[in-house]
Amino acid sequence: MRLVPASLFGRTLLVLAVGLLLAQAASVVLNLFDRGSSVYRLAAIQIAARIAQNARILNRLPAAERPKVIESVDGRHLRVYLSEQTVPVSRGFEEHDRYENAFRELLLRQIGVSWPVNVEITSQPRVPNVPGEGSVATPFEIWLARYFYYLFPDTFSIVAQVRLEDGSVAVFSAIVPQEPLSRLESLVPQLLLLVGVCFALAGLLVYMTTRSLDRLAQAADAIGSSPDGAPTEESGPSEIRRVIGAFNRMQQRVRDHLQERTRLLGAISHDLKTPITRLRLRTEMLADSEVGAKMQRDLDEMEAMVGSTLEFFRDLGAEPQRRPIDVGALVESVVEDRRDVGQTLEVRGAARTPYPGHPQALRRCLENLIENAVRYAGSAAIELDDTAERLRIAVRDQGPGIPEAELQRVFEPYYRLEYSRNPASGGVGLGLSIARNIARWHGGDVELSNASGGGLSAAIVLPRGARVRSPSARGSG
Repeated sequence: MRLVPASLFGRTLLVLAVGLLLAQAASVVLNLFDRGSSVYRLAAIQIAARIAQNARILNRLPAAERPKVIESVDGRHLRVYLSEQTVPVSRGFEEHDRYENAFRELLLRQIGVSWPVNVEITSQPRVPNVPGEGSVATPFEIWLARYFYYLFPDTFSIVAQVRLEDGSVAVFSAIVPQEPLSRLESLVPQLLLLVGVCFALAGLLVYMTTRSLDRLAQAADAIGSSPDGAPTEESGPSEIRRVIGAFNRMQQRVRDHLQERTRLLGAISHDLKTPITRLRLRTEMLADSEVGAKMQRDLDEMEAMVGSTLEFFRDLGAEPQRRPIDVGALVESVVEDRRDVGQTLEVRGAARTPYPGHPQALRRCLENLIENAVRYAGSAAIELDDTAERLRIAVRDQGPGIPEAELQRVFEPYYRLEYSRNPASGGVGLGLSIARNIARWHGGDVELSNASGGGLSAAIVLPRGARVRSPSARGSG
């Protein structure tokens, strides 16, 4: 299972969410410690004041009247009894020494006289069902009360022994009230609301940033198939706008370069026609007919290459009108033309709905694939598979196929595999290049694969609802 999202949007939200949760958790902890410390200081002052007040009262009363005062003092947080001598108390944890010393100094200030005072925080936690001892403490509370006593002072008792002026010892067992943890539950809805609002604002900010990056990524993906696409809108943060602006300038330079290259190659191919024509006339005047025939074949091949090249670069950048195409009728038209010249073709399947595209360009794309299949296998079968997501027109043959390592190279202009297909094959190696170019300008592609039972499958895959681009070439190989 992938824990880290792959997208920038997901990762940024994850980091922000984790950061917000950690920040809020830290806020809760700091709030707990701060409130616990404040509550402890106030409660300790109050308990020390009560002990000092009762010690002064007991000191003034005769021994016979002291039990009545002790009975009225006994309660949940303070118990008191008299002893003839100091009562031994189990020594507490070393971590509590500073709290004992602070409470002793506080008690002496409250008493106002230098009576012998001993303060000890016991190491025995409170026990249940004993008056004045409260409920049983959990192991977690005991651990916290040992190292952070001011958070859970209710866990251990403070035993303060004050020697009165008559030599008797007033033993006070006090429990300092603590901040109820249940009060922290009231903070949870507030914290959740704060986290939700911050997370929503962070999500909106991340979306606004990544939306511009997403448009830039789509434009970068489309530049290969449509370098003449519209510039990407410069929106978002200033840094993103600068990146998009740089991309638009790069796209313009690529477009200018391709157009210049196209014009140059088209001009060269056009200019080659004149010397080829002169050579053809001179060849016809050669005395050696055999040499003349060979030269004529070379010139025919050169002329075919020049003609195919001109077709390849013709109308580059033109935007033919897009309209719904009856794909079934288009395929049947191409098949009928082939059958009229004696070629064997079979059609299976049907198109569900018309496809919005360029009829002549798609016809040329299909004819190029059929031409290759008939040339190398003698016949072809056309399969139509139409779904809501894509339209697939597959041309299958029973020829020798193409080596797996060469399935992509055959799309390169002028690249031919005559050694693996048919030594007597014709063409100049532009048919598949033109077919793929047309399919890609429609937002699709041409896919080649060797069939399991032998032969080759060349499929035009066109996505439904894709934005149609202008084909940059027409012609066949």
